[in-house]
Amino acid sequence: MSVDQVQYWDVFPKVIKVSQDSEDVTVPLSIRGSTVGEPVFESLQPWIAEVGSNGRVTLGRTAGSTMILVYDSEAKTSIRYVQVEVVPGTIEVS
Repeated sequence: MSVDQVQYWDVFPKVIKVSQDSEDVTVPLSIRGSTVGEPVFESLQPWIAEVGSNGRVTLGRTAGSTMILVYDSEAKTSIRYVQVEVVPGTIEVS
């Protein structure tokens, strides 16, 4: 594989940290660069943070931590991660 064949892509934000609340918080994920196909989003613990096929993360009602997995396509040949945490405290997205 040559340098010309390397495809850069990433997902942002890398970390989502919100305070637990009785109402949901929604954070859109942003893909930068170029994926092979349509990105595929998956939450390891959807009861803490759900993610839709459009990359919108909904969280805040249940305390805990999880990871959102983002694949470059249905083939899942490349992956990126978003760390998610719901805790008492101030809202922080970085």
